[in-house]
Amino acid sequence: MTRTLALACALSAAVALAEETVTGRVTDVTLYRGQALVTRTIPVAADAAGGELVVGDLPQQIVDGSLFAEADEGIEVRAVRLRRRAVGQEPREELREFDERIDATNDDLELTRRRLEAVQKQVAQIDGLDAFVPPTAKSDLARGVLDAATLERITDFSQAEREEIAARQIELLKQQRDLERELHLLQARRAEVAAGGQQTANEAVVFLDRQAAAAGSVRLSYLVNACGWQPAYTVRSTSGRGAVEVEYSGLIQQVTGEDWTDVSLTLSTASPALSAASPGLAPFYVTLERAVAAAAEPAAGEKDAAKAQVAQQYRGLRLQQSEANRQFAAAPQFDATLNFNWAANGFANECQSLELDNDAGAFSRDPAGDAPSLAYRLPGTVSLASRTDQQMLRILKATLDATFSFMATPVLSPYVFREATVKNTSEHDLLGGSVGVYLDGRFVGRTEIPTVARGQTFTIGFGADPQLRASRELVERKEGVQGGNREIGFTYRLSLENFSASEATVSLYDRLPVAERTGEVRVTVAAGKTPLSDDAAYLRTERPKGILRWDVKVPAESTLEKAAVVDYAFTLDHDRNLKLTPARGSSDQQRVEFEQMRRDRLLKK
Repeated sequence: MTRTLALACALSAAVALAEETVTGRVTDVTLYRGQALVTRTIPVAADAAGGELVVGDLPQQIVDGSLFAEADEGIEVRAVRLRRRAVGQEPREELREFDERIDATNDDLELTRRRLEAVQKQVAQIDGLDAFVPPTAKSDLARGVLDAATLERITDFSQAEREEIAARQIELLKQQRDLERELHLLQARRAEVAAGGQQTANEAVVFLDRQAAAAGSVRLSYLVNACGWQPAYTVRSTSGRGAVEVEYSGLIQQVTGEDWTDVSLTLSTASPALSAASPGLAPFYVTLERAVAAAAEPAAGEKDAAKAQVAQQYRGLRLQQSEANRQFAAAPQFDATLNFNWAANGFANECQSLELDNDAGAFSRDPAGDAPSLAYRLPGTVSLASRTDQQMLRILKATLDATFSFMATPVLSPYVFREATVKNTSEHDLLGGSVGVYLDGRFVGRTEIPTVARGQTFTIGFGADPQLRASRELVERKEGVQGGNREIGFTYRLSLENFSASEATVSLYDRLPVAERTGEVRVTVAAGKTPLSDDAAYLRTERPKGILRWDVKVPAESTLEKAAVVDYAFTLDHDRNLKLTPARGSSDQQRVEFEQMRRDRLLKK
């Protein structure tokens, strides 16, 4: 019985060793932000029988549970599974060399330690000699037979030996320290080399059923980690040209351990673990409760403070709802998606409860969500080796119509900046990312663009123009009392200088104080010689928040007294017993408002 069992085990091992393993060829890759879906194509001959197809040489970064396979007509895939089997670590010359150097260093280190021990024994002998001399000298002196010359020679010998031993000790200690460092480095480098050796082999076992004798192929797909991509842009233009050239590239990270050679590549912003289900909407139940007696009518300032608090609470709930929806989309199991879906409904319930009790003006627009899922299929085939440095692939190159303008904000900076208003007329959405900007072949700087849909207009900066300057000056301040109110009048002068030989139109910005609470401060702007801009987007989004804008034509070579000037004046009117100070409201809320204004400008909403 024992011999039969042993024979069966031997035959089983022989069959396993003789099992034919194929690798196929990587033909398609969809690269996500942190993973990739890799597809291998394995040809199946016409005379091949059904059964098991073993696909070997799968990468170490493969994700468990991600294998699936499909086949051409006439071949049915019945099942597929991942198999990991141990493989022997074959001796490598590099490792043997490290082992030899480590052994030699260990031998040198041991020899150094032995020499240090010998030196310590010499020190003990000298100590014994020094201990012998004083009693002997005392005894000889008592007997009247002291040999001073001999004692002197012994003392000199002891001192010289100590100096020589000390020098040898220092030299041996330094040698020991250097050898220990060298040994540590060799061991670390050997560990790195050994870690690169594959200890297990990843294989896919595909169970096939042949329904026809014709040749075909099997496509095996799996997810891998240790890879991803991010967008990168280069924008170029020439002075006086009404267009910009946009190069949209992907910076690729690929350290999966598997080379992708001549593959069809798709760059995607989606997540391979996204749920395909849409979120469900739960009923919004309400009930009636006895109302609490109303307090006295709050003052206007208290109303505004309460309104700001409701707006902040509302936005916070919307952000939490957005996060719950993101987790819902990424959860793979039904129970998990149900939990996140229910949480999103809970946040929505709280938002609607606020809407039942407050005016519409308390609610801002929904926070911007994540960028939509985009996919870019690159033309032809590409090759991406598995290596640590980043690799760049161009996604598209397009020439887009652009309108150039200048923008100055002298309260912030004396420089005047170039901007291009660009319409995305390409065939692709542009994912938000970093941009390298060039003008007239010269690198201007770096900026970023938000996600831009096809047909959408966006703004991109081209840096400061060295031939334009802006300045801001407080010309006059008057203060007086009118009844119970204090009136303060301000006159400002904004100047624009143009050192170039061409006229320039500049959007010139400044701002008025804005009361945090309605009714506290009244601001009256005097009519000026230069009218404010009539741009519809500006009047809708920025003017109500105290932002002033003039579109000023600055003649060529207008400097110093010839500079283009905008004078404007305004009056502040407030309670004479109070003092104006910067608002101490929610800085987070003010930042959110500012970010929304910036997004509106960049995307020309």
